[in-house]
Amino acid sequence: MTDFNKPVSGKHIFNALKDRKCIIMAANIRIQRSARGIMEAAKELDSALLFEIAKSEVEYTGQTPKDFYDNIVSIAEEIDFNTPYAIHGDHITIKDTSPEAYKGAEDLIKAETAAGFTSYAIDASHNFNMSATDVGEQLKDNLEITKKLAKLIPEKYSLEVEVGEVGRTDPTTGEKQLTTVEEAATFIKALKAAGINPDLLATNNGTSHGNIYDKNGNVVAKVGIDLARTKAIADAIKPYGVRVAQHGITGTPLEFMGNLIDCGIAKGNVGTNWQNISIENFPPELVKRMEEWSLTSDEAKKTKAKKPQITDKELIGKTIKNSIKVFKKDIDSIPDEYRRKLDSSCRKSAADFIKAFQSQGTGSIVKKYMEKL
Repeated sequence: MTDFNKPVSGKHIFNALKDRKCIIMAANIRIQRSARGIMEAAKELDSALLFEIAKSEVEYTGQTPKDFYDNIVSIAEEIDFNTPYAIHGDHITIKDTSPEAYKGAEDLIKAETAAGFTSYAIDASHNFNMSATDVGEQLKDNLEITKKLAKLIPEKYSLEVEVGEVGRTDPTTGEKQLTTVEEAATFIKALKAAGINPDLLATNNGTSHGNIYDKNGNVVAKVGIDLARTKAIADAIKPYGVRVAQHGITGTPLEFMGNLIDCGIAKGNVGTNWQNISIENFPPELVKRMEEWSLTSDEAKKTKAKKPQITDKELIGKTIKNSIKVFKKDIDSIPDEYRRKLDSSCRKSAADFIKAFQSQGTGSIVKKYMEKL
């Protein structure tokens, strides 16, 4: 009998739900405590989900893959979660073709596998040859890196890959160009021909990671996703058994999620939202110290160099994530009254996402699917 307090393969989750119109939430846990409220909401609403951490988050939050796994599993056992979930290595990013970059990604995959992760996302999308005119040549490096890294991942676990025109802009408008249907289809076909069978494809479809800010540095909601392009890509890759993973959902209005479901999106990453909620519920004195650090950090200096007119409010919003590792001991020891507030706020927000994603009841569907295996 399967112990659903332990993670299951993400492949089981997405195979079980391949004919259901819903989005499964993947929560990026930068603040370890935030997982509890999310898990409580998923248990109450019987929703399958993923807990994930990106390569960059491993670095700036001070969590090793084993730390991440142990935290999620300990919470699941403490509350008797008993609902299917996966632990996902998000954005295993490799930005160039150097041996050092490859080694970093390889080492992370091995560490996540040893820790017990059950789902992986290889992101070599930065490797895009903008001088080439043929799509195959444009994607050549991305494909070669993805194929090599994918072979390190056990086939029983789910695999997400990524393709996007990183750095490419429209010569007329200056805006970043989106992933084309041809790129997505070419990428997936080439991987399948090489014996690599991804479950999910992440694309550049107009959204962005993190918070969106107005000119005064205030966080605002924004719909930047190109629905028509997303649906066309989803339709093109569906015959290969691949579905779309949507990154950068924080800031997208919940009432918009039905449109994403209709476009064929199967997985929705929600990350900065939990960071925002956590910090809002920290002791004010701790928040003040984190903000002061964020204004003078090396990351803040780099950000100001790129955007000299940035407001302090936006600068804090963009760099405070880098303070998590620095203040980790303080964060882990916040008083119980703040822990309870954090749990409650995360639980409410998670429930809102789960309902908007229409994933209530998916836990039982995955369980029944797994019982037949």
